[in-house]
Amino acid sequence: MEKYLNKIHNMDIHELLRELPDNSIDAIYSDIDYNVGIRYKGKSYTKAFDKYISDYIALAAESLRVLKDTGSAFFINYPKNNTFLWANFLENAFYDVQEYVWVYRSNIGHSPNRFTTAHRSILHSRKSEKSKFCKDNVAEPYINQNDGRIRRLLKRGSKGRSPYSWFYADMVKNVSKWSKDVDHPCVIPDKISSLLIKSVTDPGDIVLILFAGSGSEIEVCRKLDRNWISAELNEEYCEYIERKLDSQILVFREENHEDN
Repeated sequence: MEKYLNKIHNMDIHELLRELPDNSIDAIYSDIDYNVGIRYKGKSYTKAFDKYISDYIALAAESLRVLKDTGSAFFINYPKNNTFLWANFLENAFYDVQEYVWVYRSNIGHSPNRFTTAHRSILHSRKSEKSKFCKDNVAEPYINQNDGRIRRLLKRGSKGRSPYSWFYADMVKNVSKWSKDVDHPCVIPDKISSLLIKSVTDPGDIVLILFAGSGSEIEVCRKLDRNWISAELNEEYCEYIERKLDSQILVFREENHEDN
């Protein structure tokens, strides 16, 4: 595993997953392309819906294989895509699946025929009964700390209550430190990725970020002292992340993996 840790691998994520051993990853963070025609550096990965869901399921199946029994995966997507993934694979493959919601304000996607989509689905998929949830890492202060029951909980060492299953955070705009420099259309706010990663990992654990993209989740892992592994097909994004974070991140090309 050492050769994979804390490196961006310039290759298809499906190929990288096939190289990783069973039961080797503590947490998986997936923010796949949403199949709505978004272009990344001029290239679109949009495909027929059935093919998209089939590939999404294949990605989830390999994710399940590499997860430790104590691990969890987060799949972020638009609600329809995640509904098909959940019903057609996750429900029977994982021990437990819970849906969380990220809510945000939006000035795009307005329609005269329906309400504007302003949320994304997050499927927290636990591999087994042993999958850990680190409540103390994400605990929020109790609202009424003068309540007798709350005082007793605090006296016993409680750090607070678990967050609710919906999260509010503004979308990352084009003027952000990441989008401005790297021109990536889909950057998840650090507030969301940090909360998810902290909730199922401790310092030193290994987080597999399926798509490096702008590198924002890699930066989050580094700040949280988590080991990470990530793949990114676009060479420009790989080089940008390497430059942005530090010169010590090694970007592997596909030919490097063929020799290993």
